Amino acid sequence: MPQTGLLWVNSKITDPSAVSPENFKSWYEEEHIPDVFATKQIHSAYRYQNIDPSANRPYLALYPVPDMKFLGSQQFLDIPVSSKKYFSGPQVKCFDVAEFDTRFYEFVHSFEKEGVKSGPAKLVISAALTPAPGTDDDFDAWYKQEHYQTLSECAGYVRTRRYKLKEALTEKNVPTYLALHEFDSESLPQDDLQKTAETPWAKKVMGSLAGSEVFVFRLTGEFGDVKAKI
Repeated sequence: MPQTGLLWVNSKITDPSAVSPENFKSWYEEEHIPDVFATKQIHSAYRYQNIDPSANRPYLALYPVPDMKFLGSQQFLDIPVSSKKYFSGPQVKCFDVAEFDTRFYEFVHSFEKEGVKSGPAKLVISAALTPAPGTDDDFDAWYKQEHYQTLSECAGYVRTRRYKLKEALTEKNVPTYLALHEFDSESLPQDDLQKTAETPWAKKVMGSLAGSEVFVFRLTGEFGDVKAKI
């Protein structure tokens, strides 16, 4: 069986004189995502924006990957990265006008609340965590035996998908594990979420983390097979 996973790309515009937010969006949705789909190796894509207006990298793109070998292939490297239509000036490559934090993740486990709709939800918490050394098994058990259940009791909760970092192309010291917690609501149920962190087991796990990086994003677009699992 192929190893499934996720292509996680967090970005920001670095040259606003060469590309506006509107043109960056158009490049992503009208050129880049279709070019990705043209490989026939990735079939769905989801775009988000950080709910924090001061976020360093406001844009997130998620691509479910049916076979992680694709991300190491020449076909993946050959996906076009230029646009004469949307990038102005002498620089026409996306890397000249924007910064991308690109990560490859292998799928670990998922949990979905019974009766929820398929497809992406309105909000996603992107929680990248590194457990304390030697506690990976306890970290996994906490999710499966407790945290999924306490999350499912939160208003608007839909599902959690968990991954392990395979490679980070640009950033160093990236947390080992990623959890995507989806909520189909206009805002997060902060009081409910706080309760999930108040159990003895949660305090033990969260209090001993060796690294963490948590963002909240709002869905702005879905493309391709939108019912595919993120």
